[in-house]
Amino acid sequence: MARIVIPYTPRPPQPEMHAGMESRRWAVIVAHRRMGKTVSVLNHMLKRAIMCDKRAPFYAYVAPFYHQAKAVAWDYLLHFTGPIPGREVNRSELSVKLPNGATIRLFGADNPDSLRGLYFDGVVMDEFADMKSEAWDSVIRPALSDRQGWAVFIGTPRGHNKFYEIYQAALRDSAWFTALYRVDQTGVLPEDEIEALKKQMTDSQFRQEYLCDFDVSSSDILIPLQLIDSAVGRDVIYTHAEKIMGVDVGMSLGGDPSAIVVRQGGNIIHLEEFRMDNTLEIAGRVKDRYGEYKPQAVYGDVIGWGAGVMHTLAGWGLPSVGINVAESASESDKFNRKRDELWWKAREFFAEKQCSIRDTLELRHKFMAELSTPTYGRTTTGKIKVEGKDEMKKREVASPNLAEAFIMTMAHVEPLRSEGFAYSWTADDGPGRVIT
Repeated sequence: MARIVIPYTPRPPQPEMHAGMESRRWAVIVAHRRMGKTVSVLNHMLKRAIMCDKRAPFYAYVAPFYHQAKAVAWDYLLHFTGPIPGREVNRSELSVKLPNGATIRLFGADNPDSLRGLYFDGVVMDEFADMKSEAWDSVIRPALSDRQGWAVFIGTPRGHNKFYEIYQAALRDSAWFTALYRVDQTGVLPEDEIEALKKQMTDSQFRQEYLCDFDVSSSDILIPLQLIDSAVGRDVIYTHAEKIMGVDVGMSLGGDPSAIVVRQGGNIIHLEEFRMDNTLEIAGRVKDRYGEYKPQAVYGDVIGWGAGVMHTLAGWGLPSVGINVAESASESDKFNRKRDELWWKAREFFAEKQCSIRDTLELRHKFMAELSTPTYGRTTTGKIKVEGKDEMKKREVASPNLAEAFIMTMAHVEPLRSEGFAYSWTADDGPGRVIT
């Protein structure tokens, strides 16, 4: 059998992208301009098409506009399939048919009807932020069902639109591969070129196009995703800091799950989410984690089922501290209620940049998505008010259980200084007390 060499050599971070796309049916890749994301996904599609053993495999590359698909991807597709003997090129349809019967075709999302009635084994959605959502929701996703096809979404941020929403949803779901590549991380562009871009573009333009900042046009997001993302794997030392545990109790029985978060100083070291049907079982899980991490205190909301859990923990002798998030804030002139104050402290926690999220934590992407979800505003009296769980559910955002468990740890009074300083618990409230 003749050996065919495709003229493509992946460069960092493209090998990581290929490994991720191979490992999951679904993928979302956020990348800066000129990183080579289109070349990467076209070669991923070509490899999958060559290796597919199904009858008449069919793959689609979809751009926001048909003319854009032709301008961006057509020459690449011809170039990379050029060494394959027996390929058939259809220039009127912008398609290439391979010897094994697989077809790769270019489409534009501006004409969703051109995609109707087809089946797909794989689809690339390029610059999804600029597409009509109908193309994916009503046409392409159903067309992937028959043959269990895969999909990859790639693009550069355009604020909080459909691309942002699908990226946020993917961060919460382990069935998806997610990646975000900033120009200062990839090494694709030389330093002098990056400096020239900074001088020629506005700060907002550069942050959006090259630093992949979704929050440029969304000033009402409480904790920008960029702040949280920069904390992943950051090297800060809190060897002697106290461990603090936060608990968010779900309503169980088909409702929201419960969550446990443990941090040591500025380091977030444990994330856990689980479903249990009664307060005693939930308290038992918390007790197990208490025995494992030996935190200085366990903080939890006492509204709803949380009251029973915190009461049980106090009865077992654990240093449990109940937080009534609906009560007045300590700084009542600044915040609408206690929950708003704790969320704001979480914002400051990441803004100070003395914090870290362990990059080995299994739920870190979901945690990051939840933290960057709530918006905030001000009441008629000027007090800060953070978007509530019910408000988030109205815009079809799941309850941020891990994030809510984390903000419970913000009730612990301590300075955040890295480099191995020791800290003491300065809260006056004893075990089992309710802070209002």
